[in-house]
Amino acid sequence: MELISKSTFYKNEWTRWALLLVCFIAVVAFALLWGAPLSWRDIWSPDAVRGEAARDIFLHLRPTRVLAGILVGAGLAVSGSALQSVFRNPLAEPYLLGVSAGGALGATIARAFMGNTAAAFGGFDPAIIAAFVGALATTFAVYHLGKGSEKYFGGGFDRALLLLVGIAVSAFLASLMTLVVAVASRTDLARMVLFWLMGSLADATSSGNWVMAFCLIVGLAIMLSSARDLNALQVSDEEAASLGVDIGKLHRRLLFAAALVSAAAVALAGLIGFIGLLAPHCIRLLFGNDARITLVASAFGGAILLVGCDALARSAVPPVEIPVGIITALIGVPLFLWLARKGSEL
Repeated sequence: MELISKSTFYKNEWTRWALLLVCFIAVVAFALLWGAPLSWRDIWSPDAVRGEAARDIFLHLRPTRVLAGILVGAGLAVSGSALQSVFRNPLAEPYLLGVSAGGALGATIARAFMGNTAAAFGGFDPAIIAAFVGALATTFAVYHLGKGSEKYFGGGFDRALLLLVGIAVSAFLASLMTLVVAVASRTDLARMVLFWLMGSLADATSSGNWVMAFCLIVGLAIMLSSARDLNALQVSDEEAASLGVDIGKLHRRLLFAAALVSAAAVALAGLIGFIGLLAPHCIRLLFGNDARITLVASAFGGAILLVGCDALARSAVPPVEIPVGIITALIGVPLFLWLARKGSEL
């Protein structure tokens, strides 16, 4: 009987993986082919102008944008999964905890005083470094501010306190971004800040995708190397410590990885919220809580969500393109409220 149960379990698990991969391929193909003012068949159009425009869209612009959606969606999802494990809070994610806002502030300051200097660095945008510093500083600030006192919370994380700290920090950083725009002499800075606040894949570049891919690989590798400890951490810090886990080092390692990936995502696409909340939650419903599985599966889930939302955002109200951050918020806020209402059940 036990052998049959295991066989059924593995069969079902492979079925779930197959379903996830099919959804990923279908969404990517859909995003590549749907929503352009021209049809992909126009690539072979006898009209030279129409054919050239179609080739530019479907062979250059669209693949770059879809790849950016895959990488950013995967990065936000794995960052959300790691943060939820560190804080043991299903509502934790880069956008809600202010991590993305910290990255956006860092990038805004860099652009205000350095300008857009990517061309001088071979396509690498130095604002990414500033975004990483801002995201990392914000991550550790929220980590320490959201930690309850020993007197009231036993030194652990209180859910309500953590979310309040994240919301307050996000509002504070958004105000600082506005202040930087007000005092800077850059006339184009307001447009950049608006881009970061709303979130969009419209300005994705190949160089930005390379940087995002590198940060995602490094961050995910750090998280996967800590997967066993993450599983122990799900019970309690005390239980993990009894198994030989260095809690402080584990927290710092995971927060560093989450900040690295989130900063790259912000620098490439701006503030896109709730992907880090939606994807890990859906993946856990499908695969369970094993970090070795949920981290990788969350990457696919986040890519599916963001690429699908972006396809909808650029095609729902033609010729107007809706920032993808608005679409993810419209989907994510109801789930957030539902999870918050469940509260102690989670």
